Amino acid sequence: MREPLARADEALVRVLRGDVPAWLDDVHALFVRAEVHGLAGVVDAKLRGRPELDESLRDVRLRELARALDHAAHLDLLHRIDHALVSAGIGAIALKGALLAERLYATPSSRVTSDVDLLVAEADTLAAIEALSTIGYSHDDNETERRYRREHHHLHLSHAASLPLELHFHAYRGFGSTLRSEPLLRRKERVRDFEAIGVLSASDELAYLAVHAAAHRFGRIAWLYELALLVGRMSGEEVALAARHAADAGYRRVVGFAADLLVDVLGVDPARVAPLRRLGSSRGRVARALVREPAHPRMRSLSRFVYSLALCDDPASTVRYARRAVLGYITARSA
Repeated sequence: MREPLARADEALVRVLRGDVPAWLDDVHALFVRAEVHGLAGVVDAKLRGRPELDESLRDVRLRELARALDHAAHLDLLHRIDHALVSAGIGAIALKGALLAERLYATPSSRVTSDVDLLVAEADTLAAIEALSTIGYSHDDNETERRYRREHHHLHLSHAASLPLELHFHAYRGFGSTLRSEPLLRRKERVRDFEAIGVLSASDELAYLAVHAAAHRFGRIAWLYELALLVGRMSGEEVALAARHAADAGYRRVVGFAADLLVDVLGVDPARVAPLRRLGSSRGRVARALVREPAHPRMRSLSRFVYSLALCDDPASTVRYARRAVLGYITARSA
């Protein structure tokens, strides 16, 4: 059985867990892995106060200002998006990104963000595209985007001078289920200085972050780290509510597997995630064995198929996922 954590990342995970080793002698290798996983700013903060490392961290510290400027620019862009949506009377949720960093990170700019993820009601998709066009965003209604509209959960918008934007009409679609936008929008929480844009409730955030990370096979440790930060701030009642929301949407097993990894990789107290009904059993063994993607493309596709089947919630969702995956494969082969 393959372990979910690569050997090259063992030192990184020890630092994230608060165990900054005295034997840390290859700071460069540590930060290479931290950059891969989107955690360089977090690791930098955890290593401050170690004078013997200051010289090695000089280049990292020089990038701190750039991260701060990027974060400020992202917040400014969200405010411009907010104004456009207010004018159109459209409510939305900012997924992940700068507003997540503001809520979870001690230094929000330490979270790297490369795009904007915006969630709207499915019925508001076209109106949101029009509203965003007033601030320079464009959407190419080509065959690829039409396929995304039919089969996926977001569309792609571009801007000549700003970050790309993924416009979600569902939070996620996969594993034979759909995490629909409307319930999340009804439960959204307000954010200071924003009118149209809110954020997910803590319980919805836990379910969404788990589903998003699972969809990418937990390829970045930052995704697990953010789940750990979030769980650490939630009450037991909120965690239990997250489990119910995930089960209602068809993602109980996905969230259970995320709970397994939080405990096994980042050392989260099992009692904190007990309501999430950790996966266990044969499905857990299969998911753990396949969570790291093989290098060979054909094996990568096959392993993703089996991994996703293991995390489908019930026979109906398993059939839905398998049918969609097979049809997608046939379509891709015939194109």
